[in-house]
Amino acid sequence: MSPRPQYSAGEVEAKRAIILESALAQIVKRGPEAVRMKDVAKDAGVSVGTVQYYFGSREDLLVQAFSTHSSSVVEDIAGLSQTHGSAWEKVQSSLWAFPSIGDLRRRSQIWIELVAVSSRNDYLRASVDEVFDKWGAHFRAIIDTGIRDGSFRPRADTDLIVDTLIAAIDGFDVAVVAGRGSTSPDRIVKSLEITAAAALGVDMTREPEYE
Repeated sequence: MSPRPQYSAGEVEAKRAIILESALAQIVKRGPEAVRMKDVAKDAGVSVGTVQYYFGSREDLLVQAFSTHSSSVVEDIAGLSQTHGSAWEKVQSSLWAFPSIGDLRRRSQIWIELVAVSSRNDYLRASVDEVFDKWGAHFRAIIDTGIRDGSFRPRADTDLIVDTLIAAIDGFDVAVVAGRGSTSPDRIVKSLEITAAAALGVDMTREPEYE
């Protein structure tokens, strides 16, 4: 048997990325519980042995695919919202980023698949918890800033507001996958802004006042 070729770190990462993207494509096509390593390998243009070499098992592959995808989405959204400006402007940037990063329908479908299967799979439950924790930390930091500078006058506890915003975003994920006609980016963001403004005590009809 010929020895396995040696790849540079960059080549290894590139090959792993191709396999993970193929796994996500299969998740969208078949659902996570029906994903087979041979289908991922075929889609990625590699052997099943190569997939196993990089990820060990089907469970490890699914965990890595979901975790990598979800983390990159949250990081992209957080990055877009790290703008100079008020806390409210950062909230708006975060909400506008939600429907604008990548393919919204595909992203929403992957997230819903992950949430659904995580209730039956301990391997994937941690990936869901990680996403909720990152979203929560992101919004909590912005809201705390707004409370400190007086631009937010919240109508409820910060954690409850964060949970409400995340639930609203998840609701639009469901609507997008269901093909609802009222899920244009503008409509999504407008609805999320109204929800956030009401919870944070922001008057959207005028510029925020600072103390």
